Amino acid sequence: MAGSAALARDRLSAAIALDQHARQAQSQQLVPRAEGPSELQGTRWRGASRTLRSLASWLAPLGSATSDLPAAEQRTLRARSRDAGRNHMPARAALMRNRTSVVGTGLVCRPAVDHEALGLTPEQAAPYNATIRAHWERYAESALESDYESTLDIYGQQGLALLSAMSSGDVFVLTPMQQRAGGVSELKLQLVEADRVCNPNDAMDTPDCVDGIQLEDGRPVGAWVRNIHPGDRLDMRMPRWDYYPFFGEGTGRRRVLHVWNDKERPGQVRGVPYLAPILEPLKQLERFTNAELMAAVISAMLTVFIQRKGDETDEQGNPVAAFDTADSAGSIALGNGAIVDLAPGEEAKEVNPGRPNAKFDPFFNAILKQIGAALELPLDVLLLQFNSSYSAARAAMLEAWRMFLCRRWLLTTQFCQPIYGLFLDEEVASGRLVLPGYADPARRHAWSRALWIGPARGSMDEQKEASAAKTRIDIGVSNKAMETAAMSGEDWQAVNAQRAREVAIERANGTYVAPTPSPAQDGALEDATDERPTDAPGQIDPEDAE
Repeated sequence: MAGSAALARDRLSAAIALDQHARQAQSQQLVPRAEGPSELQGTRWRGASRTLRSLASWLAPLGSATSDLPAAEQRTLRARSRDAGRNHMPARAALMRNRTSVVGTGLVCRPAVDHEALGLTPEQAAPYNATIRAHWERYAESALESDYESTLDIYGQQGLALLSAMSSGDVFVLTPMQQRAGGVSELKLQLVEADRVCNPNDAMDTPDCVDGIQLEDGRPVGAWVRNIHPGDRLDMRMPRWDYYPFFGEGTGRRRVLHVWNDKERPGQVRGVPYLAPILEPLKQLERFTNAELMAAVISAMLTVFIQRKGDETDEQGNPVAAFDTADSAGSIALGNGAIVDLAPGEEAKEVNPGRPNAKFDPFFNAILKQIGAALELPLDVLLLQFNSSYSAARAAMLEAWRMFLCRRWLLTTQFCQPIYGLFLDEEVASGRLVLPGYADPARRHAWSRALWIGPARGSMDEQKEASAAKTRIDIGVSNKAMETAAMSGEDWQAVNAQRAREVAIERANGTYVAPTPSPAQDGALEDATDERPTDAPGQIDPEDAE
């Protein structure tokens, strides 16, 4: 028995070795040549080849979401992104274009409780929506009520959160409870810059703590926040790290919000700045722009060089100084209308740098097109220069708004809606709002439903946009609420109610004028009212016979 078992093991080992040999031989088979007669690709995917001359120097490491974003590189990316946002014009244009289009004057909350889940009729839900809206606006429009620093209202904090997340990669929002004199709500929002979230005592990353984020079985559960910014030169206190859990231990209530610029990989715990992929070409473009600008400035200066003979004297017979310039130090320098004497034997030659460079603008725009493509901003939108046709300009605007709406949705889900939920929690707990069944998580979700309406996309031709909106409503693919929000950013119910009040006032004053139907509407009405049956073949209309 022992001998047979040993024989079986030997046969199994031989089979495994043969299989491994066959796999190794198969993996070493070469595919057809890629470029030259002596260049073999060596892989089935050309992009994975390590022998092609075009790819031999491309050595990309394979790392996890955390190892590919070490803290040292992340700090450098943040610093350079903020510097670019301060000093580089295209970078600042990209950041400000996002802030203005995504948030603008603010994402306005319109409570829309799920009346079907709550067992209510639309008429019964309307008073609840109106009451919740009044309470929310009291809180959102006051910096004293909502901002820990008492500086910005909710709408200003929306723009600050978006801009900070894009510049730094992410931003954190603490939710301390603090009652202030003259205020009603205790909930405050404290925005914390990304640099302050780091490992305690600046320690190295561990499997349970990565770049200030505490992990539990791979799930982020809290953040370590430094009490002072690491780059602060005025606050000389000893740093202290405080731990803030993301969720309440007993209630599961959200306590810390993590607003991302973008999360690109599973397992990623920190965000990457918006400008990170284009920092290198952006810096090169800025150097090129500054060099061209300086060359144009030098070319615009007029300087006259005067050459004198060595024995030339002035009226008193004194020899003329070799360098007679307006500069008291006697140095030669270009200037606006400067006159420079040259020493005997020296000769000035004309230098024409040929500036402004006629090829500067096409090259600058070509690089900006690539930068804009990486940032999802068409060149027309990035430069706010719509010189092309209406169709091309509209296409660029629509493509940019696809990205703006995506970022608006991210800001809504990560910042606006969680804050709205925390606000309702406090209002119900304090008794200021009575929402039946709010303690049930399912009903709480139904009570917390809301619409967030931001600035409208705008239009390049109001008449065409209005006609297209009417057509969409007529064929049943849209409605007045959607079109009102898209065109003006307002709530259709509020617009309709205001319009009804205006019409009532005009009727009472006798100044109301009914709207004039458009020519298309007149034609349709005439076709509907003056329609006659078609005569049968061969039948003569009596009127025609007369």
